[in-house]
Amino acid sequence: MKINLRNATPHSIDKIHRRLLPFYMRPTVLVAFVLISLVGQFLWIIGITIIGEVHLWGCSFAFALGIILGYVHGKWTGRMWARYYLRVINREITFWQAKGGKGTSIFVLLALGIPILCAAFTRLSFDALAAVQSYIFGFIGGTNFAICSWVRTLPK
Repeated sequence: MKINLRNATPHSIDKIHRRLLPFYMRPTVLVAFVLISLVGQFLWIIGITIIGEVHLWGCSFAFALGIILGYVHGKWTGRMWARYYLRVINREITFWQAKGGKGTSIFVLLALGIPILCAAFTRLSFDALAAVQSYIFGFIGGTNFAICSWVRTLPK
């Protein structure tokens, strides 16, 4: 869907409307993603406590850390989209070329990549693996919550 910015009114050029966003960025979908993340975390905790002895404090701390870092990522992404989304959907630039696009991408690669690589290539204890999974659930939920809060500020 390409938007012709030449025929748009001055008011519509600088305003992003929710209808311009793809389906996966609608508020109800983002809320569903946050809820799925929470349900996934609770099911994960129930599952690992059945399997073995796990310190839930570590999982809770990792989940909270994931929420915080995910929220930061979502806020940065929301700010970047607020400035450059119309230019991107008009195919003037890509998100990678937008100011902050590379930094946001590197942040998410480090925030998710380091724990995943540590889990994949080292011999972590069962507690540490459980915490890494909890961190990932938290990161995804925090990111979607922050993006949802940005989307809700957009006019319908």
